[in-house]
Amino acid sequence: MTGISRSRIGRASWIAVAAAFACGGRAPTAGANGTTPAMVRLTPAAEAIVLETAGAPPADTTVSFTTGVQHTIVLRHGPPENIDFAELTFPPTAFADSGRQVTVDVKPRPGIYGVDIHSSLAFRGSALLTFKYGRYFLAPARSRAVYGDDVQFERALAVAQVLPDGRLALLPSTRPASDNLEAAITSGGTYLVAAPQ
Repeated sequence: MTGISRSRIGRASWIAVAAAFACGGRAPTAGANGTTPAMVRLTPAAEAIVLETAGAPPADTTVSFTTGVQHTIVLRHGPPENIDFAELTFPPTAFADSGRQVTVDVKPRPGIYGVDIHSSLAFRGSALLTFKYGRYFLAPARSRAVYGDDVQFERALAVAQVLPDGRLALLPSTRPASDNLEAAITSGGTYLVAAPQ
């Protein structure tokens, strides 16, 4: 695959996962139809391999907008390249009431493809979280030991939500474009790009 880097950072993903658990995550919450999103797999943190990034980290972002209309937040790696890192799209039905002001905080996690998301209003439906890793894909050394090569590791990746009990929920994820990984999320919390061991 094009755009996959072979350089290494080392233990950054392990430290980032530990930090994610220290900050805590939220369990998946009910969506518009009262159900939680189907999970591909629950995996303990120690068995997750998190996708790393070598790019300049995106800045923390706070955006306020009016509910009831679609709104997209785009995070980009820092200068000089300003390449897309992640995109968070809220459809008109993402929040319970139309016409209300909502504030969304998005904080990228250093060294990995991961974000912390907090919103001032609870979700009613779902939002789409898309990670874009074409330029700064960085497979940890452990991924090669488990999957054999970067291509097999990349195929195993999913958007994962950090749960409070020390596990990751690997959410149903799609690939809307090459080197993009997308999942519907139904709450704020910590989300990472990861594969099971």
